[in-house]
Amino acid sequence: MKRIDPNATIRPTPEARGYLDALKSQAVFGRMVDAYVFAAAYAIKQNADISQVSLKSRQDMAIMKIVDDEVRLALEAGVHAITKRNSQPQTTESREVLEIITKYAEVGLNLLKVRWEGKTGTQIQDDIRRIITGKTE
Repeated sequence: MKRIDPNATIRPTPEARGYLDALKSQAVFGRMVDAYVFAAAYAIKQNADISQVSLKSRQDMAIMKIVDDEVRLALEAGVHAITKRNSQPQTTESREVLEIITKYAEVGLNLLKVRWEGKTGTQIQDDIRRIITGKTE
């Protein structure tokens, strides 16, 4: 399993960054990067289709090392497991792992945006707890 370079830059799309900022403003997440990695984990769990996600037109947001090492490890393991489950080649470079996580984060944000449309920050936090505990899809 390939690890992500902790000095690699997380680069969301401008649209994703706008929604991340909204989630931070609603106090759903303390940092935009936390929302981004949560969205990636959510999309991995949903086995979402990332084939149509482009890696162009991205903006620097943060470096990976501000994400807790256990969270990075879980995301890396998720990428390893899902590529294996989908009979895709295993990643051989740190950059590839980050690109896959970025694609899942973008798709995950879109899924969560639809799921959370019209909900307050508190309602979204309650839903996050349900997602984490497995009491919902």
